[in-house]
Amino acid sequence: MSDFINEIKKQKIYHGEKLEAEALIIAQKVLHNMGLDFIPQSYIDFLKHYNGLKFDGSYLFGATVDDDLDIIDQNEQMKKPEQTILLGYNDFDLLCYNYNLKRYQVVDRQDFQVLDTYNEDERDYALSKILNF
Repeated sequence: MSDFINEIKKQKIYHGEKLEAEALIIAQKVLHNMGLDFIPQSYIDFLKHYNGLKFDGSYLFGATVDDDLDIIDQNEQMKKPEQTILLGYNDFDLLCYNYNLKRYQVVDRQDFQVLDTYNEDERDYALSKILNF
């Protein structure tokens, strides 16, 4: 993860406020009540460094009050494939976590075709892909 975090530090990237434990707990409960699974631990580990990001038309969501970055709002408002939680997007793709497969997936925003799949230990590659690094 250090290479990915170092790359983020080099860029001028807007990020959400510091992750608060209470906000994460609330987000997990609300997402679960929406019929979604919980945010994966590997993504929570990322949120501890950057609680959501905005960069050049790309977004990674967090447990934040910023509507553009709020994982709850975005999962309520945006269309996404079944059995997934939406974690981010760019102009062309969505970043989802498929909780049945326990994998990150980059999917086409239009037809939800899976373009790339990443194991949990490959999270940084999935995040880099959606940020176009």
